[in-house]
Amino acid sequence: MYAIVSPFWNTFDDIGLTYFIPEHLEADIKKYCIVEIPLKNKIEIALVLDIQKVSDVDASKIKSLISIKANHIYLPDYAWELIYFITNHYFTLIHNAVSLFFPRNLRDKISKDKIEKEFEKIENFHPKYSFNYDRSLTENQLLIYNSIVNSENNKSLLYGITGSWKTEIYIHLIKKYLDEWKQSLLLIPEIILWWQIGDRIKQVFWDEVVVINSTVTEATKTKYFLWIKSWKIKVVLGTRSALFYPFSDLWIIIVDEEHDSSYVSDSAPRYSWVEVAERISELTWCKLLLASGTPSVKSMYRGVKWEYEVLNLLEKFTG
Repeated sequence: MYAIVSPFWNTFDDIGLTYFIPEHLEADIKKYCIVEIPLKNKIEIALVLDIQKVSDVDASKIKSLISIKANHIYLPDYAWELIYFITNHYFTLIHNAVSLFFPRNLRDKISKDKIEKEFEKIENFHPKYSFNYDRSLTENQLLIYNSIVNSENNKSLLYGITGSWKTEIYIHLIKKYLDEWKQSLLLIPEIILWWQIGDRIKQVFWDEVVVINSTVTEATKTKYFLWIKSWKIKVVLGTRSALFYPFSDLWIIIVDEEHDSSYVSDSAPRYSWVEVAERISELTWCKLLLASGTPSVKSMYRGVKWEYEVLNLLEKFTG
């Protein structure tokens, strides 16, 4: 048997590297587990992307895996297709795409065999249902809410002018899926917007929310990664890295201010948050809501083509 793996660094491969699976590892190796491999006269850790019975690679050139470093399934089922989408669509090396899914601190802990202690810490973490929200939507807000929830088209574009309180619709959508024990992701482009939206969401949902942005330490990102993976957290507010956390049951992605230029990564791998969020929606069949007071030309065009359901909220909230 053979494993297709991607190291987190030190490779120029765009499809993964092939390694032979020793017989004593065959029973325990799984897709998405972390293994040790010989690479360039060093021992590196790598993610198993796929397991195959046969290989087209010359057998004399294939090295053997050394060991299984961690057998926890870190990534969701759709990760494999998303990794290859990012690699191929944005013409980047596969290890760049894989690294998006693993905070640097998490990779370090796996490499140093410290990850088991992190799993022990989360066993005693139990968030409390602490929100109590009874504010009603306006008639127009409710129409939009129902359209998003009931539409057969999972992709919606909300054109809501400044002051229309789009955030109230976000809150009711998150509350709906939280009541059903589903996970929600709200993406916000800039740190400055956290004062407007992030604090509002935190005030409503409290312990059910984690915030992932550039102010969060690497160690905290690892903690949040494991909380989300273990389904202990169901509401995530974040910038672009939040897209790659291991959601177990994600039912809606909300992209606020979808037109913002910071939704395009300017470092390798260079990718569009909106396009990646759309791909996740297609792979998981979760709802995708793009919202803006000034929608991008591309999004409006796709709305005209009926690829997105366009929803208009053109009155200011006066309640």
